[in-house]
Amino acid sequence: MKIELSASPQNTNGAEAIRNALIAYNHEMSGGTDFENLQLLLRDPEGEVVGGLLAWTVWSWMHIDSLWVHDGHRQQGWGTQLLREAEAEAIKRGCVLAEVDTFNFQAKAFYEKAGYEIFGTLTGIGGGRIERYYFRKELC
Repeated sequence: MKIELSASPQNTNGAEAIRNALIAYNHEMSGGTDFENLQLLLRDPEGEVVGGLLAWTVWSWMHIDSLWVHDGHRQQGWGTQLLREAEAEAIKRGCVLAEVDTFNFQAKAFYEKAGYEIFGTLTGIGGGRIERYYFRKELC
């Protein structure tokens, strides 16, 4: 056996094998999954994507991977609306908990205002300039 370092985005076979093996293990150990992707897109009148939220749900919990709104459309409530739509869909799917993470230069205050609570912080990133916050929110 050997360990191979691969930083190439073209080498997806190895990454896919790892993901599939972990999914199979999780399925076996948990008794199954109800994993579903959740994607919300914000489009302007011309149909261009100017924001959106990417998440997934599984085992009564929603993980928010990404939430972004174009600079020209911020401070108009679109981020909050995307977040609320995702939470409503998660509840429809049986979720009782949501979690997300963000950096200190991103959306810490946004998630706090939306009712998310910090349950962990990773410090010391970037020579101490950057912190990562882990948030949770009970949906029911």
